[in-house]
Amino acid sequence: MASFKEIRRRCLLPLAGLALGLFYLLGFMPLAHEAASLDAPLSAAWRKLAASMGQTNVLTIDFLHLTNQLHETRQALTILEDTKKKAAARLEVAPELKARLNDPFQLVDFQNERSKKMDELDRLARERKITIEPAVFAGFPEHTVETRDPSLLWAALAMSDELLSTAVACKVSAIHSLEVNLDLTNSVPSEPARRWTQIPVQIEFTATGNNAIKVIQSLPLRADELRAAGLPEAPAEKTPLLVDRLVVRKESPEKLDEVRVWLQAVAFVLRE
Repeated sequence: MASFKEIRRRCLLPLAGLALGLFYLLGFMPLAHEAASLDAPLSAAWRKLAASMGQTNVLTIDFLHLTNQLHETRQALTILEDTKKKAAARLEVAPELKARLNDPFQLVDFQNERSKKMDELDRLARERKITIEPAVFAGFPEHTVETRDPSLLWAALAMSDELLSTAVACKVSAIHSLEVNLDLTNSVPSEPARRWTQIPVQIEFTATGNNAIKVIQSLPLRADELRAAGLPEAPAEKTPLLVDRLVVRKESPEKLDEVRVWLQAVAFVLRE
């Protein structure tokens, strides 16, 4: 006959098994599911990080390589920011033009300045025996009823004058046309913000090959750079103009050293 201890042991074993089963189902399993759910964001982040490094389906990540890449990225961002500052400083317009861009537009002042620039161009051209065709004066920026942001006319006028002055200073033979392809009918943004505005100016002229090269070389340079390069001097606050498009062809078989040039120069103005 089994002893009392043996009977108790036989009864406790099933109860202990049942207790362990209940603990597994009611305690361990919920905890395991909760732990797995907590691991899910970490696992997703791990997979995303591995994919960004091109190391998919790996159990380990080269964190040393990742640290080096992060350091290189920060260096590149620093260089980019420094380059942006240098570019902004180089493209800076004259203080007088900047003030006109930010002040309320006065049509009378603009028309007077426009006439002054045209008269000065005509005078210089006559002195240097350069032909200025009527299409040049007709191409000067002009205010119309469709103009919604007239302050840009100041920038367009300044860039047109600088482009023409450069051509005259480099002793071209003739200037045939001027055109400012500026969309002046765009509405003014409702919320002012610092932004770059592109001012494209087209010119067509005839010159000797050497003088045509001088015009093209002079456009992106400031006054001090022109002096250093031995090119014709310009106003102290000359704005760099970037050559966007260029077409050069021989003028005629009889004039081997003369070329006809069509180019589009672009300036960038920071609006504040």
